[in-house]
Amino acid sequence: MQMENQGRSRKDVLEDLWRILQEDEKYEEGTILSSMCTKPLPIAKTAHQMFLASNLGDAGLFRGARRLEQEAVRKLADLLNGRDSVGFIVSGGTEANLLALWAARNSANVSSPEVVIPESAHFSFDKICNILGLKAISAELDDTYRVKPEAVARSVTSRTVAIVGTAGTTELGVVDPIPSLSKIAKTHDVYLHVDAAFGGLVIPFLEPAERNALAFDFSLEGVKSITVDSHKMGMAPIPAGGILCRNQSLLNHIKT
Repeated sequence: MQMENQGRSRKDVLEDLWRILQEDEKYEEGTILSSMCTKPLPIAKTAHQMFLASNLGDAGLFRGARRLEQEAVRKLADLLNGRDSVGFIVSGGTEANLLALWAARNSANVSSPEVVIPESAHFSFDKICNILGLKAISAELDDTYRVKPEAVARSVTSRTVAIVGTAGTTELGVVDPIPSLSKIAKTHDVYLHVDAAFGGLVIPFLEPAERNALAFDFSLEGVKSITVDSHKMGMAPIPAGGILCRNQSLLNHIKT
């Protein structure tokens, strides 16, 4: 007697998934022109499959996977001039940005906290501010679509817990004047977070003159944290974001 709710065969399920996959555009067909992500390298896909059952929520059981995460963070930190930097591999830029502003809010511990954000910032910051109870203060752009440092400086108040700058905006890929933002952050003793989800794995590989002209990383004293996504220009499978903090003390603010 056949059960009414009998499961489907593996063949049928895979055929359905294959048909659904055909609805997606393909990188190799040249039809994807504006995605910030890339097709993962074959070895990255294999490595991802090898660790599908590893859960970093329990590092005591999955010690090897935890060691790999720490190694990946160290390599990203080296690339971004973060000698003492620490962090995590996360689901993507949105989660990384959330963790950064969470640390900024908790470390500042002020009432009615505010964050100064460029008009060109990723839409995730609006969501994050809503989740964390932060007031987003928008700073205007110049005619090259970079945030104006003077607009940021005017927006900083005693309630400001963080300034955000972008290294590779979603729409145009431009890099905000992070050295200027770093100076403002240092002057006002405010947390500076750099969203380099896109540019973090592009700028370090430019020619030295171009790279130096687009300084954005921990070589700037005011930078406290950086978002960098391996699933964008790092050719890792989605999801694979990253959040790096300058030192362990910043991460201590989000332990609870």
